Formats: sequence, structure tokens, C-alpha cells
Amino acid sequence: MYKKIFVFKLSNELFSIALSEFNSIIVADNLPVNTIHQIDEFVIAEADEKTALHLSDRASLILESGYIIDVFDEDDLGSLSNLIINYLKTPNTCIRFDAIRGFGKESIKNLMSLLHGFSWSRCREVVKVAFIGGIAIIYHVMYRRKELKFLDREPHKRPCYRPGTMKPRLARALVNLARLSSVRKQIMLDPFCGVGGIVLEACSMGIHSICSDIDARMCMCAKENIKHFKCDEIADIVLGDAGREGIRGYSVDAVVTDPPYGIQSSPKGFGILDLLKNFITVSSDVIKSNGYMVFAIPIQYEFIIDAHLQDHGFEIKEKHINRVHGSLTRLIYVVHKV
Repeated sequence: MYKKIFVFKLSNELFSIALSEFNSIIVADNLPVNTIHQIDEFVIAEADEKTALHLSDRASLILESGYIIDVFDEDDLGSLSNLIINYLKTPNTCIRFDAIRGFGKESIKNLMSLLHGFSWSRCREVVKVAFIGGIAIIYHVMYRRKELKFLDREPHKRPCYRPGTMKPRLARALVNLARLSSVRKQIMLDPFCGVGGIVLEACSMGIHSICSDIDARMCMCAKENIKHFKCDEIADIVLGDAGREGIRGYSVDAVVTDPPYGIQSSPKGFGILDLLKNFITVSSDVIKSNGYMVFAIPIQYEFIIDAHLQDHGFEIKEKHINRVHGSLTRLIYVVHKV
């Protein structure tokens, strides 16, 4: 299939996770994508259209993508206006401007003045002019992330709701960081699955999973949500204690989970740190060689958890800071079973 140069606009809010997710999907699905350049949250890469659409659709944190028409210096208003006028003459095509962090605001004002009199009616095709770092990237928009993609799976929209559940955008990104392939029928385990939010995101990508929790009420809740979203054929529910022996005996390609942080959330007789260390110990026997584990912890346990991971055969590949609220900053780990 014919290849083009595409631009992918990643979420700036969770940028390190977004960039890792982009690269992880390429690895997981063995996609023929050649990354050429990165300018802040824009990644420029060579791919065919089907691959670019698949990458965009699977990702949680790609906001927009399209094939590049041209790149100009921000001050080259003559070339920019000529190109824009040519596209405005095309039926059902309109132009949208994007001043990233204030870049190009003056240029946009000047261009709007030059283009005065052209129709800016509703259109089916959109050409975006994005100003960033002194240049203007002009691309034909092919994909835009729609909030409806996640709306039905928002915690309060599920049949069974519990507060404190991870939002679907982040949950989907964590699944993608684990480099799982649905084509190869790989299996994911969430040993602290709660009401099943991470498992629902895996299901939406066709990834088989095991949803395990120590709390029978949570397992019942997860079962209700999994059934509602028609995931019961590729998601199993298990009552088990991830901090002890409850998940031993399984063999999975990846573990993706959001362990409990509150003292009241920990099993009786376990502190949070004990729970995390025992979870890592048990997971080291469950994950296949070359598999990945993605999980989050409160940032204050970083150095203790680093040492424990290394002692149990895990190589730390990435750590991402995620600020949840004023009193909680967590680290999202991506580790590899060697």
C-alpha cells in the first residue's frame, strides 16, 4: 500500500505516556511505521493510510492525525496564503488554525486578514494549519479523537459504579503500554481489577483478559460491567488475593493494574507497601518471559519498589509521573520480565 508522511498530535496533558503509547502500539501490532521526527507533541512518521488509522484508533492519547501537505516557515505568509486559497477553492473543504502554546498567533491574524471574503462554512474535509516552534505544519485531518469513544465506559455510566475508579482514557493507555497484541491472542491479567475498568479497555481492543480481585462484591460488580459491554467471551473473573497466592498458577503475557492506595483498601494485616511488594513477587511467577507489567504506585515508594522489582527479575523500562490531586502523585511503571 502507498505510504505517506503523517502527523500525529499527541495529548500534551499526559505527553510522556502518550509518546510511549504511540511507540508501544507499533511494537505490539508490528506496524510498518517509520518515525521521522518529533516536534513537541507532534510526531511525524511514514506509514500507509490503513496503518495510520489503526494506530490512531487503538491509541487513547492520539488527539488528531492526518497526512502532511506541506511545512513552511511561520513567517512565509505568501506561500501559506497561496496554499490555503487553493484548498479553500476545493468543494466542502475548510481551513482550521491551531496556535500551539501561542505560537503563530500574529501569523494567524495576518492570514485571516489576507483571506477575508472566503467562505468558512461547514465542511466535510478539514485542512489544519498548526503553528509550533516557528514553523507551520499543514495537514489533511484524517482522524480526530471523539469523546464519545470513551463516554459509555466512564465510571458513572457503567451499570455498577464505585468511586475512585481510573478513567477509561488512562486505563486504555496503560493497556497499550503493555505491548499486547489481540492478533496473537495474548492474555492480560488485572489482579486488582475492582469493577473492571482496565479489563473493559482491553476488551474494547479485542484483548483477552483475567479480572481478579480479593473482594467478592467487586468481582460481582466487574461481572455486571463485563456482561453489559459484551466482554464475557474474552474476559474471565476470578476471586483471588494478588498480595498472597491468589493469582499463582496463571500464565499471562502481561499484568496491567492499578493497586489500591488507601489504608482501608489494603487487605487485613497488610500495609500498602507490603501489598505492593507481595504483588510484585507473585507477578514475577505469573508473567511469561519477555512479558510486561504496567502498574501505578504512590511516588513516595519509588526507591523501595525499584529495588524489589530488580530483585524479582524485572527490568524497569519507563516511569511516568501522574498527578492525581493535591495529596496524591503516582508513578506509572512499565517493567519487562527478563
